[in-house]
Amino acid sequence: MDFSKHLSIGIALFIFQVLVLFPSSAQSASNNSNLFREYIGAEFKNVKFSDLPINSQVEFHFILSFAIDYTTSSSATPTDGNFNVFWDADNLSPAQVSAIKNQNSNVKVALSLGGDSVGDGYAYFNPSSVNSWLSNAVSSLTSIIQEYNLDGIDIDYEHFKTDPETFSECIGKLISTLKKNG
Repeated sequence: MDFSKHLSIGIALFIFQVLVLFPSSAQSASNNSNLFREYIGAEFKNVKFSDLPINSQVEFHFILSFAIDYTTSSSATPTDGNFNVFWDADNLSPAQVSAIKNQNSNVKVALSLGGDSVGDGYAYFNPSSVNSWLSNAVSSLTSIIQEYNLDGIDIDYEHFKTDPETFSECIGKLISTLKKNG
């Protein structure tokens, strides 16, 4: 896939996450520039929510990085939509997500799908079929979202072994299904 297609998909997904996944935030951000959004947990540097000063005048969106549809073994392999947690779950656990949200009404926490790499290789988006990927993704992500009491998802796939149409269909159906299921 050439660079312009990657760029187009990246721009479209950024606009999508701002306008659809955090609609109240997009509206507040247009009226108020006091919004902080940050990926957290991918580097396993023992970062905790409690390490970060939370200003009550700023809306905070922490994005847990990453949920990836690969096995968690040392030689990670694709799982066709069965997502696993790849962020620092020891320091960013369900209890810690709950605590930061309970202590700060201006904090939202989401998870990000995909990312750049897993283990020693790239994290590819490579569904065996739209229906199988969608079924597995809805089930596994619903479980993670409920366990962590998350407010939304972010899409950050950077490597593809499928065409843009399949990617768009999978992600579009995933978002529609998750929203419909509440």
